[in-house]
Amino acid sequence: MIIILLLIAVGAAVQTLSGFAMGLIIMGGVTALGLAEIGETAAVVSLISLLNTALALRSTYKHLDWHYVRNVSFALVPALIVGVALLNWLSGNYYEYLKALLGIFIVGAGTLLMLRPVLYEQPTGHWKVRLAGTIAGLMGGMYSAGGAPLAYLMYRQPLDVRVVRASLLAMFAVSTAGRAVVTAIDGQLDQKILTLAAISVPVVIVVTVSCNRISHRVPDQLIRKMVFILLIILGGFLVSSVM
Repeated sequence: MIIILLLIAVGAAVQTLSGFAMGLIIMGGVTALGLAEIGETAAVVSLISLLNTALALRSTYKHLDWHYVRNVSFALVPALIVGVALLNWLSGNYYEYLKALLGIFIVGAGTLLMLRPVLYEQPTGHWKVRLAGTIAGLMGGMYSAGGAPLAYLMYRQPLDVRVVRASLLAMFAVSTAGRAVVTAIDGQLDQKILTLAAISVPVVIVVTVSCNRISHRVPDQLIRKMVFILLIILGGFLVSSVM
């Protein structure tokens, strides 16, 4: 439990400072250490990530770009439902493949994070935004960790970094809220998951509020490098453990 709470604290700090990666860090860490099943961890992550984004948006919502949030959400929500269904099927039949796929997603996310995205001169068209939303929805449904494609998309837009971070947080709020509703309807939010999520709440609140106060002082490139190293280690370990 202590290790899980530490991973949750690290994930909450990173997501508050960078706008994403909470799910990737928690999912990768918990799965790599064999602390819980992927489905259970994803359910907990969706609940606490929703709390994290809600708290972070309290002071950053004024920077939101609703054009991107609406277009991403339009594609993300249906894909989210498909992702949860895939998770249920793979968990029951091909768990080791599900674990390896998580590792591949994490390595891919870390790689995307360190690519130097060239800023577009004009905002991205609707179909590219919705494609990113679809990919994020599938990853969010399966692992409650669909931030990488959205972060790569948003950091290429001709927008202020505060707008990018706030918009990403709003997209994750839609994703995590949607996933929580889908899993609740499916009867997956059992007592064990709700208890772990409840225990995590104080940790998420303290870390998120504290990091919000210093977010403007932390260099974006430093955060990217630290998250990249952590994700590559976690993803590489997961893939190698299945081989």
